[in-house]
Amino acid sequence: MLRTLLSLFILIAILFSCSSNDGDDALPDDDPIDTNDDTFIDTFDGSGDLIDYTTNNASALPNVQRFEGRYKAELTENSQNQTLHFNEEQGRLDAKRVSFPFEFIARNIGIGTLTDSQIAPAHEGEQYNFAGVQVHVLELSDPNSAHVVVGHRGNTGFTIEGKNTLNGSSSVNDIGANTVSEGRADIRIVGNEDRTITVSWQTPNLNLANQQDEWILYNGTGNMPGEAPTFGSEVYVGLITYAFYTEGVPFVGTCDQIEITEN
Repeated sequence: MLRTLLSLFILIAILFSCSSNDGDDALPDDDPIDTNDDTFIDTFDGSGDLIDYTTNNASALPNVQRFEGRYKAELTENSQNQTLHFNEEQGRLDAKRVSFPFEFIARNIGIGTLTDSQIAPAHEGEQYNFAGVQVHVLELSDPNSAHVVVGHRGNTGFTIEGKNTLNGSSSVNDIGANTVSEGRADIRIVGNEDRTITVSWQTPNLNLANQQDEWILYNGTGNMPGEAPTFGSEVYVGLITYAFYTEGVPFVGTCDQIEITEN
């Protein structure tokens, strides 16, 4: 009798062990667990309104939409110099609310013409025409932010500009003329554990399936110029398009895809 009970116990233990191993090796197809479920990707599929963005001051740049699988912001009028997102009263921001630490990637972001967003307008004179990414404190009335944008910066054409704005005072520099000859780049912003940010860029990687990213630290350090604002545990990170008055206008800001990873 004892031997029979012992054999039955061993058989049950073996069956339980096999059942547990099967569960570890393969999840059912409808299991909700995703090993990469902290990553959000928006490819701006189709055409129409943006989906699930926090938009601040849409009236500063009203013609923004998904257009044939891209983010497209048409900047056709800027006589009041209101398109640069500075605070809640100036400029448009289309953003996501994220928590540190995070990674935000904007793919193939930059400037184009009204007829073709993938052809950059010529650089002539002193125009400031940009599209890029801004990191802004949660209180949108505060002029505290950092941005990295692609386009023409005065007499420095086809460049990437970095800026820190602290209490309304900005520090700004760029990576030099003709460093992004097509007027577009991939931009990567890493929000670090200590609530600082590190910026890098690359020539657009249009073949992600077969080509690895090759990020270049902004100006060799990844740091924006001047004193950075103090960010809280959460920030808005999003897309901006702007000009300085009307030089170089009209043009469009464009982006193929954003990727956000939060830990």
